[in-house]
Amino acid sequence: MLELIELMSASPNTADATGDTTSSPQDTESSQPLSKDTIFHILQVQRRRLTLQYLQGRTDAVSLRDLAEQVAAWENNMSVVELTSKERQRAYISLYQTHLPTLDTEGIVEYNKDRGTIRRTSRADQFDPYLFDTVPHHASESSTDSALDLRWERYYLGGTLFSTSLLGAKLLQLPLVSQLASQLIIPIILSVFSILTAGHYYTRSVLPESNPIEKVTQLFSHRGPSN
Repeated sequence: MLELIELMSASPNTADATGDTTSSPQDTESSQPLSKDTIFHILQVQRRRLTLQYLQGRTDAVSLRDLAEQVAAWENNMSVVELTSKERQRAYISLYQTHLPTLDTEGIVEYNKDRGTIRRTSRADQFDPYLFDTVPHHASESSTDSALDLRWERYYLGGTLFSTSLLGAKLLQLPLVSQLASQLIIPIILSVFSILTAGHYYTRSVLPESNPIEKVTQLFSHRGPSN
């Protein structure tokens, strides 16, 4: 057993001593320059351009879901929170079936189809001169936060209008509301704003690492059917 361990530990040193610097075929292929025709062929399709734009400057692997959502948002000139399920799915399927396999075949990205992850390779650097900075890098979080803040403002405005209407209806002794005891008006209003405040805190503080958009959509799904 010890002889086996020594043999295994000596193998890397032996390779170093003999000066073996042979690169793997994948590393060699990714370091070779692409032809101009290949580069322009890749850049012909907007989704491939946006994919390269999203991966630009990133060294870690990204998920296909995050990539598809941001590409769809850029395509439709909106934030991720405003996307419909149909818009997300259309970008996801197109990237999954067509564009990412193409980029992977050319050695521009490492696409793990089973895990749904994408990693940029050194070959992608050849596209940097052609990627104009028309889309802000890593702006999805700020745009998502702005859209989410706007949505919560609408929720609070709705709560205020409901409370004002309830008080006005009680003062005017309108049907149904006139039968409601005055002592219940304030607790109802307080309950409305307590629910709003709790939901706001939940999506902002309790789930900082998860996607708050999906949580808000689930909590307030009555705002409209998803396509």
